[in-house]
Amino acid sequence: MTRDAATLGAELELPSVLLLWTAVLLRAPSGLRSAAQRGVLLAVVTAAASMTLDLPSVLHEAARHSEANVVAVARNALGVLSAGAVLSFVAQVTTEGRRFQTAIVLASGSMVTLLLVLDLAAEPHLKIGIPVSGAPSPSLVYWLLLMSTHLAANALCALMCLRYSAAPAHRSLTLSLRLFGLGTALAGVYWLAYLLRVTTDAHWPLPWLPLLMDLHGVLRALAILVPTYSVLRRVVSDIATAWRLWPMWHDLVIAVPHVALASPRHRIWDVVWPRMPYRVLAYRRIIETRDAILALMDHGLPPQAPPPRRRPRAEASRDIAALAAAVKSARDAKLQGLDPAPRTPGFISTGGTDFAGERAFLLRMVKAYQSAPAHVGAEPSSAAKD
Repeated sequence: MTRDAATLGAELELPSVLLLWTAVLLRAPSGLRSAAQRGVLLAVVTAAASMTLDLPSVLHEAARHSEANVVAVARNALGVLSAGAVLSFVAQVTTEGRRFQTAIVLASGSMVTLLLVLDLAAEPHLKIGIPVSGAPSPSLVYWLLLMSTHLAANALCALMCLRYSAAPAHRSLTLSLRLFGLGTALAGVYWLAYLLRVTTDAHWPLPWLPLLMDLHGVLRALAILVPTYSVLRRVVSDIATAWRLWPMWHDLVIAVPHVALASPRHRIWDVVWPRMPYRVLAYRRIIETRDAILALMDHGLPPQAPPPRRRPRAEASRDIAALAAAVKSARDAKLQGLDPAPRTPGFISTGGTDFAGERAFLLRMVKAYQSAPAHVGAEPSSAAKD
């Protein structure tokens, strides 16, 4: 099982790095505009850069053109900056003051400088790293400082994410905090395992460490992609609403064109080349459909109307089918120029009590409308006969 974990960690190394960079590119435009998101974005960018420098292909290529220690120094420096960015994110969550932010910047810079000094002051060494066996290079103090920085930042960030994700908040924010906190916790376990290695010479955690770092990268990428997913889900929902309402909406606005903001066109063009944002398109389609139903109230709707109360689903379905048939009949009567029937109350209040309920109601009504037979029960007007 240990060998499988090591193999899986090696296989996920490149995909996790690519996912991190993809998430950074997708979130960079909005993240840079928002002060609250810059700390998170910087933490993910520096973590992605550090993990990139740890890829075998990058290490192999770098060794051909420079000393191996140059890559290791850059990787560890980026790791410290990532820890500082994580602490900056914690500072934004917990306080609005800038003193903590300034202290974090100074501490991160001081830690990077101290690590460089320790590297230069150590005895000559071929490679900065922690071997499977033997003493770490360049020194134990070097690695203890680096590990303590990561452990402190990751522990504090994970605790704050857990705390604030438990508070009532927006659903996507809660999910983002939990994913980011879990990814940060895995990074903390990664450094804790290395701490056990250098202090107790424990070797059993080492095969699991690449997999822990890969999962940390995946979870952090998913954490910053939650807003993108939420926006995409809303867009897809709005497109689906406009698409599904189109047949009934198109039929009704042909009969009462004054309710439509713009002239009807095929629904494919509404999706491929919308004249307004998809959210506005879905909103307008719902409002215009309801307005068209109200405009047709004088053209043949039956006198019975379902009362505005909660009814069993089967009864509600019959009411929707009856309303759909009545609306279709009224629409045909209007197009044929038949005399208006007396206005009958009741159907005006039929539907949802809020926007989401109205959308759900009309989407159910579309199915009944498409299968309802056209039935006109009024006599043609004299003008129509002539």
